[in-house]
This record gives sequence, structure tokens and C-alpha cells, in this order.
Amino acid sequence: MIRDLKIAIAQSKVPMTVEEGEKRVERTIKEALLQPVDMVGLPEDCVARLKYVEEDGYDPFLFLSKIAKENNIYLFGANIVKDKDGKFRNAGFIFDKQGNMINRHDKVVLTPPEEKDGIIPGNTLETFDTEFGKMALLVCKDSFHRYAAWFFNKLARAGVDVILVPSYSLDVSRRSIGLWIDSLKALSKWFDVYIAAPGTVGDNSTEYRSFGHSLIVCPNREILAEGSYDKEEILRATLDVKSLEEIRNSYGAKWQPKDIPNII
Repeated sequence: MIRDLKIAIAQSKVPMTVEEGEKRVERTIKEALLQPVDMVGLPEDCVARLKYVEEDGYDPFLFLSKIAKENNIYLFGANIVKDKDGKFRNAGFIFDKQGNMINRHDKVVLTPPEEKDGIIPGNTLETFDTEFGKMALLVCKDSFHRYAAWFFNKLARAGVDVILVPSYSLDVSRRSIGLWIDSLKALSKWFDVYIAAPGTVGDNSTEYRSFGHSLIVCPNREILAEGSYDKEEILRATLDVKSLEEIRNSYGAKWQPKDIPNII
């Protein structure tokens, strides 16, 4: 990691309309900027639900790029977009202070509701460089499933310092919250990376409620910030170089296996 990163992430409701979504993003940025911040994170469906992208041709990236530039911040999140091939994808994004898209990540691990809606999955993981260090984007379920450690292993071997995870929490079962929190804590510690995961609360476009618990996790200091179950809020933390280097240069990697054994 090159330098400390002051980050603020939003835990918010899923907007019912585009107008509501844009106003919520503007309000979130305004609140986040009440304190010094380098980067702001938004959850999945941060501006528009699928129906507005599909029926009205709404392009969330035009609005989000403008917001990043107007406020001179790095801005990340995720939203459904329609590509030139006419297919719909759940796209994670990050814009720089000039409103330029640094990276886009199409969600790889789709949920059953997304599959039902005809969302097309991505099939690649990418890293990108920033003034703070090397980063990567994952979208929600990409970060907590039975093969998530394989994803994180590839990103860690590529030298990633921070993984941004815009999310859309769904209270599917009584273990949903524990699975979410325990997975991100463990993955951060196993692979010595920061994780910043904004999320959603309340009703959404599925039959399940969103459970909140947005997270900012450090491999050394563990949970730096955690959202409530049902409250809209802004979570803040400083992702500092010292904490990351301390764990990486002391006992972190030394106690981890270098290879995966063959199964016979």
C-alpha cells in the first residue's frame, strides 16, 4: 500500500425510482464530505433497479461519473447496466476524481433472483492501481461463497491491498448475517487485505429483506466499522499503510501455506 486512504461507505435503502436513487446518492456524498474523505462507496443498485435500465434505457454511469467529478472524490459501487450487446450485467465500478472510470467488474457469482432476471455473469477478476495502492472490485456474492478464498488468493498473489465490495444483503436464512461477517473477517485475515463493503437495508426488489451490516475490515485491526441491521448510515475508517505492512511483514504470510495439496 502506498498511502493512507480515508474511506466512507454508505449503508442505504434500495431506491424505488431513478429520481429517488439519484437524490440518495447526492445526499450520501454530501454527508460523507462533512469529514475529510478520499473515497466514497455505494451499495449494489445504488441508483436504479433493473426495470429502469431495461424499460427506460437509463445509464447509471453517466450520473455517477458526473457526481465523482463534481465532488472531486473516488466513487465506487455497483448497478445493473445494459451493454452494447443488449445484455444486462451487474457491474461494479470505480470512478476517479475527474469522473473517469478506473475499473469495471461484472459480477461473477449471481444470486438466484439475478439468474431469474436474466443477468449475465462476468468471468474475470482484475486489479487496478490507484494513488493509494493496488485494488480490486468484487460485487457482493463474489466475496462470500464456498470458492471465495480462491478469488481472494488470486487477488492477493497479484499484490492487491484493498478489495472493494459493493453489496446487496439478503436475509435468506438465520445464518445469513453470520456467514457475511465471518467470511469477510476471515478472508481479510487470511489474505492480508483491507475490505470495504457498503450494503443495503430494508425492503428491496426481492422477497427477502436486506440485513445491513456493511463492513470495513482490516487484516490487523479486524472490524473497523460495522453497520446496524436496519439503519441508513455512513461508516468511516482510515485504511492505513502501517497496519497492513505490520501484518504482512511480521507473522502474517509466514504462517500460511504456499500451495494447495493435490487430492487423490
